[in-house]
Amino acid sequence: MTKSNEVSTVNNITVYGICKNIMRHDNFLVFTHENPDADTIGSCFALVNTLRSLGKKAYPACGDRIPASLVFMTDGERDFHIENVPADFVPEYYISVDVASAAQLGNYKQMANKINLSLDHHATHDKFAEYYFIDPRAAACAEIIYHVINRLLIGEIPEKTASLLYAALAADTGGFRYANTTPVTHKIAAKLIERGANHAEICRNLFECKTKTALAAEAFAMANVSYFCDGKISYVKITKDDKLAGGFEDEDTYDVINVIRRVDGVKVAILVREKEDGSYKISTRSACEIDVSKICAIFGGGGHAGAAGCSVKPEEADAAVKRIVKECGFDD
Repeated sequence: MTKSNEVSTVNNITVYGICKNIMRHDNFLVFTHENPDADTIGSCFALVNTLRSLGKKAYPACGDRIPASLVFMTDGERDFHIENVPADFVPEYYISVDVASAAQLGNYKQMANKINLSLDHHATHDKFAEYYFIDPRAAACAEIIYHVINRLLIGEIPEKTASLLYAALAADTGGFRYANTTPVTHKIAAKLIERGANHAEICRNLFECKTKTALAAEAFAMANVSYFCDGKISYVKITKDDKLAGGFEDEDTYDVINVIRRVDGVKVAILVREKEDGSYKISTRSACEIDVSKICAIFGGGGHAGAAGCSVKPEEADAAVKRIVKECGFDD
């Protein structure tokens, strides 16, 4: 059984150093990870807003579309490809947020060698940037971004930026319910509410509002979920044909993993979904001492002790699930 343990990461820059580097430059590209979630989106756009407020030019860069369920964070916009950046903009400083490896840059992974600064909270972070600040103790990357922005703005964080950071914190902690939530997380959340973040509206958007297609994806999952190890592991597989027949898209599966992990008695949840290129994305969640990041690392993936993922070839998907079940160590 692969169990979690505390991970410490040596950084090669401080928050003060980050701020000094930022003030030395004017043109920024800020990268999210592929298949963007609320943490990477909130961290990215909060930082972009801050850089712009300091008189700098900054643009977000995301290889995938923003999920429809999270466009409340981006003023309804969904496409933030580098190709959309003004032709006369020449970036001089590249930052990635919540990106654990070069591969997680997705369509922009070939630009990994240009990243000047990586801000992240994954214990399995692959140091690909010139400078990196990694804090696995942070409940979300937004905690790190908060400290940077708070220093840059001398505590005067505007309402919109506070809302983005709060949404990121709330999402990555499951509404402050997950074990990664710490006293520091709550203190930062309180500061963000003081700065104007509407916590009730944000949490409604995150946890209560769903599109009809997202509900269709969740209904498919509950109708097709399987259980292993006397109900301790829940598992569902979603193919491209399933999505077509069910009338939903890949982005609609955003919360499916959390749906099948809520079943009484489930300790580990596994979601396997086919991507457009035919590969399979495996997502895992742990509600016990099992460290799923170490299990996903077997397949070249990673993440957190309680939430991790990896990608495998089509012919490897079923065998990978069997291996994950075995690594959990439950008696079937």
